[in-house]
Amino acid sequence: MTMTEQRPHSRSAANNQLVELSLRPSKTPYTFSSSPRALYTNRKMMIGGDAPLPYANLMFERRVFRGSNYSQMPLQTGEGESAAARAAEARRRAMARRKAQKQQLRGAQLRLSSPPPVQGRRHETLQTDTYLEELMNNPPQAEISTQTDLFLDRPISPFYVPAKTGADVSTQIYPGDLFDYDMEVQPILEVLVGKTIEQALIEVLEEEELAALREQQRKFLEIRACETAEMQRLEEREKRWQAERLRRMSEYEEGLTMQKEMEERIAASVLMQGYMADLLPSVLEGLEDDGFLTDEIKQDLDESFMPWLMKEVTHELHEMVSSRDVLTDIVREILENRAELYRALYQTRDEEKSTRKRIRTRQHESTIMLVENCISDDE
Repeated sequence: MTMTEQRPHSRSAANNQLVELSLRPSKTPYTFSSSPRALYTNRKMMIGGDAPLPYANLMFERRVFRGSNYSQMPLQTGEGESAAARAAEARRRAMARRKAQKQQLRGAQLRLSSPPPVQGRRHETLQTDTYLEELMNNPPQAEISTQTDLFLDRPISPFYVPAKTGADVSTQIYPGDLFDYDMEVQPILEVLVGKTIEQALIEVLEEEELAALREQQRKFLEIRACETAEMQRLEEREKRWQAERLRRMSEYEEGLTMQKEMEERIAASVLMQGYMADLLPSVLEGLEDDGFLTDEIKQDLDESFMPWLMKEVTHELHEMVSSRDVLTDIVREILENRAELYRALYQTRDEEKSTRKRIRTRQHESTIMLVENCISDDE
């Protein structure tokens, strides 16, 4: 008896083949034969060696349903779909399938293989890819709560009330029988009188407070007016001092300028006199040697010009010396006036400090008196 069976040879369904099984009587031995074939004819499936097969992406698996588990699936009918649309959809799916296969092949080629295990151990295949999918469509949920009734304690036992004995009687009371005018009106009168007296006291105290405030304001205005007048007087005096100081400084600067000019003139005259004293004889001798000067001219120079020149030079020197003395006197006077002004300034400052101290003392005394008056008025 011979039976032919079709079964898969590997994990892939594309490598199915025909396997012939021969079943003979029990006396003959079991034999198996198959036709020659080429293994792994599809190069896309040849990943290489004993490496494990790569894991497929579930997003491209057609057997995995996409969408909400609670929504109603629409009925797929091919009546309204054209042949061109079906062909385009088939091409799109084929392109997506080829792209996924290329990505898997590229990832398998780029993946580095692990080193071989040591002797006595072996490698185990583990799942390292992300295979969990986050479900964004959450099922409807609701929260409810329940509460048991509170445990009530036993109520307090009522007090023992003995049974009444005797006969019941009653008394008729009409409206107005129990009303006492003198007793009932007393609290109202106390409230009215107390409120009136309290309001009167408040008004009197308010008037006294306003009067004290006006008096304090008047004193404050008087003190402020005195301080304002004193401040204006001090400002005017400070302005006068500043003007006087500027005037004295300008005079001092003018005196220094005049002294410097006078010293320059004296130095120039002395230099000129020494230079002329050395130069004039040689010039006259040279002129005489050249024949420009005769004895008459020399005599005239010696008798009339030289005495006049010496007289003028002497007069000029006397004027310079007198001017220097005058300048020295002016500088001395300026320094003395300045020292006197500084002494006056220091004395005025001391007087101003003492005046301010007296004013501050008076203000303090007036404040103390005002506080004492307020305290006495309150008492």
